[in-house]
Amino acid sequence: MMHPILIIADEASARGVADMLQRELDMAVEVVSTRRAGLAALRRGDYSLLLLEEGLAASDAEATELLYQKALATPVLELNIALSGAPRVLRQVRAALTRRTYDQAQAREAAAIELKSSLTGLLLESQLALREAQPGQSAKLRHLVELAGNLCDRLQA
Repeated sequence: MMHPILIIADEASARGVADMLQRELDMAVEVVSTRRAGLAALRRGDYSLLLLEEGLAASDAEATELLYQKALATPVLELNIALSGAPRVLRQVRAALTRRTYDQAQAREAAAIELKSSLTGLLLESQLALREAQPGQSAKLRHLVELAGNLCDRLQA
């Protein structure tokens, strides 16, 4: 599920871009007209992208820095929406969303590799412990080997 795009810009210049993004990307777009409303929106929910009007960003560096901090992993694009034109905004938004999708896939892949490595180590160690186990411990260790093996198999799929 894709989270919506958040646009922080005056309503008049943002509405046309928001409608175009909704139509072209088939995504929800939320428009707020102030940095304060943008901060509140970022506290309430997650967004795929934050599109920030350049003029608002430039008018208060401290407030803009706070927006970037609250955005966390949400990519932020600063554009002069009125001057950029719809095609340019669309290209840049698509590129940012594509990059975010790519970065998320890379992170998932790296996490899966790390998890596979840890589970393989756990499986091997539990198999070795099972070989040396006392009769009272072998049932529990056999169960541990089975669980680790099942997790490894699920990660392979």
